[in-house]
Amino acid sequence: MSRNMIVAVIILIIVGVAAVVSFSLLYKPEEGTSGQVSVIDDVGRNVTIANFPPERIVSMAPSCTEILYALGLGDKIVGVDEYSDYPPEVLERVDAGTLTTVGSFAEISIELVVGLEPDLIVATGGVQRVVVETLEGLGQSVIVLYPERFDGVLNDISLVGKITGQTDEAEEIVTDMQERAQEIADKVKDLPKISVYIEMFFNGGYWTFASDSYVDELISMAGGTNVFSGVSGGHISTSSEEILHANPEIIIISRGTMADACGLTEEVIRARPGWNEISAVKNDRIHEVSEPTIVLGVPRLIDGLEAIAEIIHPELFS
Repeated sequence: MSRNMIVAVIILIIVGVAAVVSFSLLYKPEEGTSGQVSVIDDVGRNVTIANFPPERIVSMAPSCTEILYALGLGDKIVGVDEYSDYPPEVLERVDAGTLTTVGSFAEISIELVVGLEPDLIVATGGVQRVVVETLEGLGQSVIVLYPERFDGVLNDISLVGKITGQTDEAEEIVTDMQERAQEIADKVKDLPKISVYIEMFFNGGYWTFASDSYVDELISMAGGTNVFSGVSGGHISTSSEEILHANPEIIIISRGTMADACGLTEEVIRARPGWNEISAVKNDRIHEVSEPTIVLGVPRLIDGLEAIAEIIHPELFS
């Protein structure tokens, strides 16, 4: 082979390699556009979504439904539990017959869920554990969202974004929540802690939130101290004597289904024997927050944090 031919071959090789390198750098196919994806859910299960991204989704809890809708996946949802009511479009679709109700939160119909032929089922933990195991045994792709803290909610939003192909939408929501939470933290970091009691229901005892709840964490993040923070558990029943002894500086009513069912109002609190001696009652510091914004692991949790922060430190928001 002549010297000129050798040089020509070398040049062709170099050009070819350069073209391949340039193509690999410039051409970036969409990650996970089809096929399957595997993740670890909140209870440590390795779940594989065989049909990715899922086109048919069943949600078995209100918190799961809300996250799915927040990520723009409403049109993919074919079934929900009967307590899912946010956003309003959920109930509108149920009433219109375009969205199937698969049972109550604690009593899901396996037959209805499987009959909807979902690519993905999103559930919660606790009472739904048995249903999850049954569906898993039937070959269904079920992911469990069971966050314990605020950061866990952020992680779950990202997780659902990953398994549905909505990573950009998830990142936008998570970033917004983080920035708003940090803004609150910066405002209250040098201020004294104020004691807070939140009541959601009464039936002889007074139902409130202990250390293992979103509410306890939100109060702390907002610059306050939950008067029952030292008690283990999520929801607990306490007594009038314990609340009087705690003497909270602020009382907040968790306004929702439970409070409405028992008729919990500011007037009811003021009329309780001895409660007129509580600091919050004497100083007219009884307020309300929307229950779903403080008890559900959903994007609206940041709204609950902001509402509590404004109640505790109104001077920061005037």
